Parts: sequence; C-alpha cells; structure tokens
Amino acid sequence: MVDDKRIRLVKTAYVTYFHADLEKSRKFLLDFGLVIAKETEEAIYFKGYGTEPYCYVARRSKSGQSEFGGAAYVVEDRRELERAEQLPDATPIQKLDAPGNGEVVTLCDPEGHHVQLVCGQTENAAPGQPTAPLEKLVVNYEDEKPRLGKFHRFAPGPAPVYRWGHYGVTYSEGGYQTMFDWYTQNLTLTPSDIVYKDKTPITCFFHIDHKEKYTDHHSFFFKPAAPEQKCSVAHSAFEVHDFDVQQLGHDYLVAQGYPLCWGVGRHVLGSQIFDYWFDPSNFILEHYADGDLVNKDTPVTHVQAGPKALAVWGPSVPKVF
Repeated sequence: MVDDKRIRLVKTAYVTYFHADLEKSRKFLLDFGLVIAKETEEAIYFKGYGTEPYCYVARRSKSGQSEFGGAAYVVEDRRELERAEQLPDATPIQKLDAPGNGEVVTLCDPEGHHVQLVCGQTENAAPGQPTAPLEKLVVNYEDEKPRLGKFHRFAPGPAPVYRWGHYGVTYSEGGYQTMFDWYTQNLTLTPSDIVYKDKTPITCFFHIDHKEKYTDHHSFFFKPAAPEQKCSVAHSAFEVHDFDVQQLGHDYLVAQGYPLCWGVGRHVLGSQIFDYWFDPSNFILEHYADGDLVNKDTPVTHVQAGPKALAVWGPSVPKVF
C-alpha cells in the first residue's frame, strides 16, 4: 500500500449510542449477549468474548433523545492518527478514557456521522470463552456422518456476542456519490456489492481493504434515508458463534418480550444468517453468523434492489428494510 494515501484500517472497534433510558438499554444489551467491561453513572462499556476491550458504548443522553454516536475502526499505528488529524473537520489526537486506553481521532462524514479512528488499545492476547464453552459442531450430512455416538445438547439463554462486525448509516437525497467518495478516498474501504434502483446506485457494502488478505464481506454500508427522515444509523451487527447459538438467543429475546425486527434468515449479500431486533431506544441490532470473506480478487457484485437481494430464506422483508 505504498502509494495508497488513505487512512489504513485494521478492523472494526466499537459503536457508540446515546440512550434516553440507559437502564432499560443496559438490560437489553445484557440479554442480547454482551458483557459489561466498565460501568459509570454516564456510560457503560460492553464487550464480547473476542480480543477487543469493548465493542459497544452505551451513554446516557443529555438531550433526552436517543441518538447514534458513531463507530470506530482500529488503524495500523499512531502515524495513521497523525495523518487523520490533518483531514478537514478532524479532531486532534486525544486520549481514550476507556477500557484498554489508547488514542483516538474523530472524523465527520458528509452527513454528519462520526467516524473514530483508534490505536494503542490494550487487547486480550487471545479470544476468551463465554460462561458456557462453545463447541464447533460436527455435522452429519446425508452422505457423510462423522458424528458417531455423540449428541448435540444446548443450554438456553442469551447468544454470547463475540465482537462487533459491521454497521450501516443512511444518507439524504442525492448524497450517494458524496458519501462514496468520502469513505473510499479517506479510508481503506472498498466496495463488495453495489445495489441499484433501476440504473442508479443507492446502497453500497464495503470491506476493509487488505489486498490479498481476506476480510469480512462488509464492515460498513450506507443506504438512502426514508423520505422526511433524518440521517441516522441503519443497524449495527454483532457476530455470534453459529446458527444454533443464534437461534437460542432469538428464543431467549422472544421470551423476554423484546420486539423482533426481522429474522431468522439467510442474507444474499454476505451470506450471513441474520436476526434483527429493536432495542428499547428503537435502534436495530443484529446477531449474525457464518458470513463471507473477500479480498482484492473478489469481483464486486452489482444487483437490483428488492426483496430477492436481501434474503435467500427467512420471514418477509419488513418495511424498515
């Protein structure tokens, strides 16, 4: 990447939300499968069982309105932060007062969404395990049955979150190209899929560009805001172990009375098994498992918008999508 002037991203770090009712959100996020890393009167840092010190920051809203606070990526080193703080509207490098410490620069995209770039955080040396250890299942197929004399048994409860994997934001009318240029010219984000309405691109899914190295099919996407709606977050997605764990988490959230948004189903773009929920602030959070990986040689797909572009199988697509 010698000639690449973009800020070099490594991976996703965390998302931030401001909640009007922090206590209700706290309970939901625990039921969703996150674990508290640190808690103060004004903020709660939630983590998964991956290496990240935290992956979701829930802050108490001072305005009384629930709002999306932006998302963060890990960058290669401090030199990337030094380059980032030179960008228009960027903050100076600041200390992170959070689990794992580190430093951060905050950018602002053309629609006002905050993008944070972090480095120097202290992470766990290796992924941990949730309270109940998770096993990689041995699957018996119709013509190949390697699981002999052993049984699948599962414990009910929340689906333990491994990490935060991706998110999406919305843009105002006519903002597609401006958003595309900002993200692809400033950050090492590269399209995986472009979705069209007729011949006009409206949605784009981006992966972190590591050239030959494979990365998640998408870490970020944007789509048009609904008419007369202000731009905000579309959803944030958190990876879980596998389909069974995801379904157990689905059943647990149903039993707790939380409103289901959409799921369980299988996506077309990215292939993830998905399960979307409304939190108490009416934000959409997703559990996902079994997503695709891509690299520089993976062709960019071009598809027409519509239900067939969203799911291979699952419930009918809700209006919010």
